[in-house]
Amino acid sequence: MFIKPDKGVHFHEQLISCFEQIPEYRNSDHAGSIVLHCSFFVNAKSNEDFVAIRSEISAFMDGKFESVPTFSVIAQPPADNLLISIEITLLENKSEDLSIEFKMLHEIPYTIVKSSQGKEVYAGGISAKTSGLSLIVQVEEAYKLMKDILDAESLSFSDIVRQWNYVENIVHINQSDNKPVQNYQLLNDTRSVYYSQSDFKNGYPAATGIGMNYGGILLEFYAIKPAKSLDIIPVKNPKQTDAYNYPQEVLIGNSSREKTGKTTPKFERAKYISLNGHKLIFISGTASILHEKTIGVNDVTQQTKVTIDNISELIAEKNLKHSGVRDISGTMNYTFLRIYVKDASDLASVKDICDRKFKDIPKSYLIADICRDDLLVEIEGVAELV
Repeated sequence: MFIKPDKGVHFHEQLISCFEQIPEYRNSDHAGSIVLHCSFFVNAKSNEDFVAIRSEISAFMDGKFESVPTFSVIAQPPADNLLISIEITLLENKSEDLSIEFKMLHEIPYTIVKSSQGKEVYAGGISAKTSGLSLIVQVEEAYKLMKDILDAESLSFSDIVRQWNYVENIVHINQSDNKPVQNYQLLNDTRSVYYSQSDFKNGYPAATGIGMNYGGILLEFYAIKPAKSLDIIPVKNPKQTDAYNYPQEVLIGNSSREKTGKTTPKFERAKYISLNGHKLIFISGTASILHEKTIGVNDVTQQTKVTIDNISELIAEKNLKHSGVRDISGTMNYTFLRIYVKDASDLASVKDICDRKFKDIPKSYLIADICRDDLLVEIEGVAELV
């Protein structure tokens, strides 16, 4: 669910407005729903402002929930000059077969859903606990915290179905040992080290690597440990090179780790999963890239259209069959889309195209830097076969 404030001028007022809407959702069309995860997108003006906002939201979560679900506070300004918007993952119509646990590790809340089909883990807000660290140390600490949560639940990195990697100033290049190292490359190198500990027999997770204004590094993930055989299938785009097979010239700068060298982004273009009667496709952050080349440089209209075409290709029946999805009967529906726009001045153009293409589909528009200098828009989402 996507919630944006319907009143209020100041942050505190808009935060209250958003929280006031949560009981309405839970008591009307979604009676009996349980909040599993919240992502708060905020328009912070500085790192100090971001820390204060994060503290205020944390206090609100403690006050609103008897058992606090996992949550993240992300420094990506919502569209329309809002100070805050929220995405909420809800469990609807809890059956007797399901049980929910709210846990905490290293002061990070995370949520467990158990059923006869397996154990699901939702975790967010994973970031370094010490301020003032270099980004390379923050990324290392965040991935260590992530591993600790997975270990505590007897999961591995290969059990992750969907992951988000938020990086402050993602395309910025720093000097490390007199070598230029891009922040996005730094993330990729660290991710590769931790992922090397798993076999990924069902492919890498669907994922997003995206910029944020403040906060260093922030990780979120959704993982599942099946109790029995489930369809968990990587979905490729025939028009795009798998990111983990990108040639070295696509990667900017130098490696942050001399021993491993410059490594590629480890994610699938999408991930299909059949679980508890739902056939879901998690669509990774998708941009205007064909093979490994950016299309439509300086043209946000063309980039938006190519991005939409890439997503359409991903979830097309022919492509799903080719990827190994066996049961594709039913209708494909988008259930939610998140749309990142690099420059606020391009928002109206992107909205016009997306609102016409994805009419009546819940959409969240955010202002955020993309993982390439020449990319202007990125779209991710979830689709379901019903």
